Amino acid sequence: MMFFPLILLLLLAIFGISLEMNPNAQVWQLFIGFHIAGLSAMTVVSLWGLKQLPSQFERYAFVFLQLLAFRIAYFPIVVFSATVACYSELFLSPLSINLPIEIFPALFVSAAILFAMIDVVLFWALKGKTVCYALIIIMGTPAVLISFADLNDLTFFPDNNWADINPLPKITQPQANPYQLALTSTNTSLGQKVIGFAGKVLYDFIPQAPWGQAVQGTLEQAYLKNPEENSHDQLRNHYAAFLAAQRAL
Repeated sequence: MMFFPLILLLLLAIFGISLEMNPNAQVWQLFIGFHIAGLSAMTVVSLWGLKQLPSQFERYAFVFLQLLAFRIAYFPIVVFSATVACYSELFLSPLSINLPIEIFPALFVSAAILFAMIDVVLFWALKGKTVCYALIIIMGTPAVLISFADLNDLTFFPDNNWADINPLPKITQPQANPYQLALTSTNTSLGQKVIGFAGKVLYDFIPQAPWGQAVQGTLEQAYLKNPEENSHDQLRNHYAAFLAAQRAL
C-alpha cells in the first residue's frame, strides 16, 4: 500500500510522456488521462480511508461524496493542473534535457494530487473536522457555479470530449486579459461570471513559457469569440488549445 500511490503517479507520468511524444495526440487521450487521474486518486484515498470509517453508511457516503466531488471539481482541476504544467515547462525547458517530460506528465500527476487532496478533505469532514466543512463551502461553492454554468452543464459526466477536434484552432499569442467581458455582460449567468472572474485572476499567473503562452493566447481568442460559453464548451476549448499548442511547438 505504501508504494501503490507512487506507482499510480509513475504510470500517469508515463502516460503523459506518451502524449508528449506523440505529435498527433488526440482529445480522447486527454479525456482518458484526466479520468484515470481522478479515479486513481479515489482508489488510493478509499483504500486508506474506508477502513477508518466506523459505519457502513459512512463508507457509502464517502464513496458517493468522492464521485460527486469528481464531477464538480473536474473542470477547475483541468485548469489548475494546466497551470502547474506551465510552470513545469518554465522550470524544465532551460535545462535543455530534450526529453518529453515538461508538460503532460505534470498535467496528469498534478491532477491526481489535486483530486486526492479533495478526497482527503471529504474524509476528514466525515470524521467531524469542522475546518473541513469550511473548506468545502469556500472551495466548493465557486466550483459548483463554474461546473454548472448553465442548464446545458447539468450532465451526469463532467466531460464528453472523446471525439476528435478537427480542425484545431490556430495558435495565437496572448494580447490582453479578455475575461472582464463575462463580468460586464448582461447575458451571462452567475456561473459564467464566476468562470470569467477565475480566468481574469488566473491570467496574470501564467508564466512566460512557449506551451503555456500558446495555450493562453489561443484560449483568449476563443473567449473573445464567445464569452458566454458554459463549462463543457470551455473544457473543449482547453483541450483544443492544449493539443494545438503541442503540435505547433
